[in-house]
Amino acid sequence: MKRTMLIAAALAISAPAFALDGAKLFQEKTCWSCHGKDAKTPLKNMPYPKLAGQNASYAEAQMKDIKSGARANGNSAAMKGVMHLVNEQEIKDIAAYLSKLKP
Repeated sequence: MKRTMLIAAALAISAPAFALDGAKLFQEKTCWSCHGKDAKTPLKNMPYPKLAGQNASYAEAQMKDIKSGARANGNSAAMKGVMHLVNEQEIKDIAAYLSKLKP
């Protein structure tokens, strides 16, 4: 019984339990520096998109495509330089966070 409880406890505190929420990741992974701290006030005089309210699946696909190099148009070159900072789960978390923001 004790062994089963220990295994259950270990599973309960596995990596996903420690995953940072999207808002924190947005700040820590430097997304805010171009897209604005609120995800709707991009850098002045730069054509970076407002991300607040973006569809989660779309945002996730765009980030993955930029990271892999499948998307290399527009401002993706600037973003490609920071995509090494995020893993697949963090991309999902950031996309989910952005989708819940009011545009």
